[in-house]
Amino acid sequence: MKPKNLVRSALAAAALSLAAAASAQTTIDFWYAVGGDQGATLQEMITEFNATNEWGIRVNATFSGSYGDTAQKVMASLEAGALPQGGLIPAGPLWTCRVGNYLLEEYMAGEEGLSEDYFFPVLLEYNRYDGHLCSLPFNNSTMVMFYNKDLMARAGLDPEAPPQTWDELVAQATAIVENVPGSIGVEVRDEAWWLKGLILQNGGQIVNDDATAPTFQEEAGVGALQFWKDLIDAGLMPPGQHDVSRDLFLAGRVGFLMASTASVATVSGGASFDFGTAMLPGNVRRGTTVGGAALVMFPSTPEKELATWRLLKFLTSVDNSIKFTIATGYVPISPAAAESEAIRTLLRQRPEYAAGFEQLAVSSQYPHFFSMGTMDNLLVDAIEAVELGGRTPAAALAAAAEALIADIAANQ
Repeated sequence: MKPKNLVRSALAAAALSLAAAASAQTTIDFWYAVGGDQGATLQEMITEFNATNEWGIRVNATFSGSYGDTAQKVMASLEAGALPQGGLIPAGPLWTCRVGNYLLEEYMAGEEGLSEDYFFPVLLEYNRYDGHLCSLPFNNSTMVMFYNKDLMARAGLDPEAPPQTWDELVAQATAIVENVPGSIGVEVRDEAWWLKGLILQNGGQIVNDDATAPTFQEEAGVGALQFWKDLIDAGLMPPGQHDVSRDLFLAGRVGFLMASTASVATVSGGASFDFGTAMLPGNVRRGTTVGGAALVMFPSTPEKELATWRLLKFLTSVDNSIKFTIATGYVPISPAAAESEAIRTLLRQRPEYAAGFEQLAVSSQYPHFFSMGTMDNLLVDAIEAVELGGRTPAAALAAAAEALIADIAANQ
């Protein structure tokens, strides 16, 4: 064979090889509901997966908007049969197991599966529905208390001894407001989340054990919202401006801010004063609920389902859990990640990350149910009615419970 023909044969063989590789490639679509630094970190992981995975899998990852926008998009896509193969989706169990999709559970138990022991138990509970594991942890968080050490010192408080109880929170917030002109004692970034935490701290529950009826309107819940009203009435927490609470904290005006551990990176990068974090103050007990989205799989072809599972395993690996925690402040999803030398080093260098991790031990989760988003909206409305003086805590929560009962019945 002539040299020119050899070259042509080699080029033809290469083309056939590339064509075979292209035809063997499996492409999947993946939606995610985290933006900013969180979304950028996730995209870096997916880019790495595309470049390094051995199966020829390519992931088309798309930002799907806020939690609320993404939930609406998924709901519409369920009805239209136009879902992606996977995603990082809020309330994942509602869009999987609730509609008969148990893929995640099947792959967990398969040849390339994972042991449930790999994850923190409370995070798995957050991803169950009616006893089934429906999604996987990824960007999970708890609400913690950020505290301004400079304001505490100016008020004559020990900046290394933040409040541990409701009474101590009131006492220290009062000292700050009385001794530092223009200061705010207490603020909150997510009203419904903190109220649910207060209810748990007061010995109550959010809903009953099978999430068929609310319990937040009972004595413990009324006491929790009364505590909220007392903060307002004492001038320790201004009403109706919680949407700018983190900005006020970064401006150095707020003594104690209740916000997600996911705010740690933002506060670290924006605060010009010394701050710390601690578990939420308790009353009868300590406690909060878990937050965050979940990794899900949607039905497609066997090849795409396996590709999606392999992506989810990659994202939940120890290395990626560590990477996401360091970049964002979200909690590690597994004991192996939490106990790694990288996280130990992080906590030595950045102790403000610790509170969210430690609080997992006292965190809990009520069962997922279809009206849980409606419940949060109703709780926010109840808080607003109390803050503005329109209703008593008991009346506001009773009205919220009545509306939630009707919504649950309508969606059964």
